[in-house]
Amino acid sequence: MTEQSTKERIILAAIDLVHERGYQGATTKAIAERAGVNEVTLFRHFGNKKGIMKAAIDTFSIPDHLLQTIDAQLRWDLEHDLPFLVRQYHEIVEQKEQVILISLKEAGTFPELDELIAHIPTMYKEKIKTYFEQMVADGKIRKEDPETLATSFIYMNFGYFFLKNRIDASKGPIQLDSFIENDIALFIRSIQ
Repeated sequence: MTEQSTKERIILAAIDLVHERGYQGATTKAIAERAGVNEVTLFRHFGNKKGIMKAAIDTFSIPDHLLQTIDAQLRWDLEHDLPFLVRQYHEIVEQKEQVILISLKEAGTFPELDELIAHIPTMYKEKIKTYFEQMVADGKIRKEDPETLATSFIYMNFGYFFLKNRIDASKGPIQLDSFIENDIALFIRSIQ
């Protein structure tokens, strides 16, 4: 086994166990067993359980190249850009679903974990805030606080992510295209 594959196995085992048992219930011994490594190997790579969770969060954070891709695709047109940003956001959060669910499950119970997890949406929010600052400066949207606009946009998206399978489950999940055509279109109209 290579060092990278060992680290990856430990990270994935930690995510699974924290998701199943909670942070306190996922012991380093159990993580090592699930990953198929000796507990000493876990400590050598990460130092402690917090180190594993930090690595998991770093692994599942927004990569710089994605932010560069977003920059390259923006047209500074709300009707193109906001649906594009929604699709990018949901691509990211779908890949990180377990880490996000862990952050919700463990919120407030372990302050150091809360602090680590708080960094996940920060880069994305800053990107959206910068976008709205430029749109306000260019007169392309109403003069509103870019921080508030970015926060509202992210809340809408996170709400969709979290509730799409839970609201009226008998009809199946709310489709992303429907969310964009209805909810995001309403948001766009509200700020034009």
